Amino acid sequence: MILLNKHVPRLYEIVERKGLGHPDTLADGISEAISRALCRFYLDEFGQIQHHNVDKVLIIAGQSAPRFSGGSIQKPPAVVVGGRASRTAAFPLADIVREASASYLHSTLKNLERFDVEPRLEAGAPELRSLIGRGANDTSIGVGYAPLSETERLVLGLEDVVRGVPGAGEDIKLMAVRGEGKLTLVVAVAMVSRFINSREEYDWAKEAVREAVMRKVEAWRASQASAQVEDVEVYVNCADSLENIYLTVTGTSIEMGDDGATGRGNRGNGLITPMRPMTMEAIAGKNPVSHVGKIYNVLAQRAAAEIAELDWVDEACVTLVSKIGSPISQPLLRGVQISGDGTLTSGKEAKVNGILDYWLQSTEDLVEQFVHGRLTLY
Repeated sequence: MILLNKHVPRLYEIVERKGLGHPDTLADGISEAISRALCRFYLDEFGQIQHHNVDKVLIIAGQSAPRFSGGSIQKPPAVVVGGRASRTAAFPLADIVREASASYLHSTLKNLERFDVEPRLEAGAPELRSLIGRGANDTSIGVGYAPLSETERLVLGLEDVVRGVPGAGEDIKLMAVRGEGKLTLVVAVAMVSRFINSREEYDWAKEAVREAVMRKVEAWRASQASAQVEDVEVYVNCADSLENIYLTVTGTSIEMGDDGATGRGNRGNGLITPMRPMTMEAIAGKNPVSHVGKIYNVLAQRAAAEIAELDWVDEACVTLVSKIGSPISQPLLRGVQISGDGTLTSGKEAKVNGILDYWLQSTEDLVEQFVHGRLTLY
């Protein structure tokens, strides 16, 4: 199904990103790190990836006592790893889970030293295990659109800007609202207490974040495409009040402030965009061989990007729906919504269908990219 409509610019946008140190993004990252580790182990042990889905990671926040120039962790956060995985006598799955989780957390969070990992994996149902390499093991939805808007690209580029400010931690949340010639950005960033010696220094760090974001925004506004924005407001750590400030020991709220769960954060393009088509499917942690909840979201995104490059297309959205047990290359629905000028001719339809066919036949090529972490999923 291919639909072509006249392009209508959006009057307003809402764009959110949860940074790499946000609890929900951490849960996504842990899920994907465990899946990659399992894939490598299964390939070494069996010569092929076995059934697994570790997309049920829960991070339970701990307790902390931050103070200027220091602070302490009184109770470490806990990572509970649920899901299904094919068992093996050669190596305990719990060890794989613990090693992958610890490696990911240490590489992502510079100041987090203590945490607990609780593996709770069980074997999957026989009928689902049997679908590995044979067909889709779920009835699921994958959605992708392209290109990103100017506001979306801005938000994607702001996390590194905030993290570059001295004292800023990895737990960053960005919310952008654009409309009626105005852009409002709300930034939340966990400050690391050992780098902040006083309330005055904390306020300086907040202002440094605001100024860094404003410099990025001003460069963005200078581009012709973003000239529609005339007024900009940037707010940082808006909940601060008297002595209650966003000061942390570790640079992430999992030390005390917030829990995290796989699938509650960014979609496959790294953003949360409620004004755009998107699926609620969790991508991270699903096996890359037969779980369409992962595969279709990546394929839809790539197909949309290629379709959007056609000279008669302004925007493209691809939707893929699977039927459990059916070949992955044969979705129940393959829908394309295109914004552009002109009419939909048979030649244009053939071009779009050719792009879809190519990507649906490329699932095996994606497996290696999944296993080696070459795809951005959050």
